[in-house]
Amino acid sequence: MPVAMPQVDGITHREVQAGAVRLHVAEGGPADAPPVVLLHGWPQHWWIWRDVLGPLAADHRVIAPDLRGLGWSDAPRSGYRKQQLADDVIALLDALRLERVDLIGHDWGGFAGFLVCLTAPERIGHYVACSIPHLWPDTSERPSIRRLLGLWYQAVLAAPLLGSAALRGGQFPARILQGAREHGRYSAAELATYVDVLRQPANAHASQQYYREFLLHELRPLAAGAFHARSLTTPTRLLWGRQDPIVAGSHDDEHRAYAPQMEITWVEETGHFLPEERPQVVVEHARELFAS
Repeated sequence: MPVAMPQVDGITHREVQAGAVRLHVAEGGPADAPPVVLLHGWPQHWWIWRDVLGPLAADHRVIAPDLRGLGWSDAPRSGYRKQQLADDVIALLDALRLERVDLIGHDWGGFAGFLVCLTAPERIGHYVACSIPHLWPDTSERPSIRRLLGLWYQAVLAAPLLGSAALRGGQFPARILQGAREHGRYSAAELATYVDVLRQPANAHASQQYYREFLLHELRPLAAGAFHARSLTTPTRLLWGRQDPIVAGSHDDEHRAYAPQMEITWVEETGHFLPEERPQVVVEHARELFAS
């Protein structure tokens, strides 16, 4: 049974063919205003930006797609490496005839956002990333046991049968959402807005592929310095919640040689879901960076 889409005042919805996939897109703000694209992460969809879209739409055209396999976008059986997500975003810009945009990304959307900046730097004016490690770790440092233990849920999601069962049951993603949030709590209705979509068989399979592709094909090259040959030229602000388990143990100075225009800011008393825990912080940093 299709899941009802939540609504936000002033935000409209449509489907856009972006290359090989059909993406659901939430939009708002003046059509002729400077465009800002917002990329969500897992286990969520465009609605994570609900308290960010309104303030930014006052003087920006806001565009919040659902990534492939999540929300109300197509959920193909394959294609979940993060470069493919970035390619979807570039295809979306082409479909919308947007030559250059500012960008905000969270979680997997943040990872994909970095890849968009590296792949098509001429298309991105400024970038605000939230709640995601950057792509330039210190390869001389031994892997942190604390950080590796923090990936336990990814192994569950990637596991054959177990991952799909955990997603379709609903309690596992709800536990992840509540457990990784520091400031405030999700209501039962808010949890259902995310979890009910993940129960759909195609979406459950897609979520499994997000983590299977990362653990089997992307994590090791990333940790070994696969991106050290590629420099980030986009002016970037990376926001990390001080209590975010995903970035626990991360260093805020190891990127200098590879991303000299990236500034990292810690947000106190905040967990993993920055756009929902501290939407005003995201808006303030975005406005400051976009005006620079």
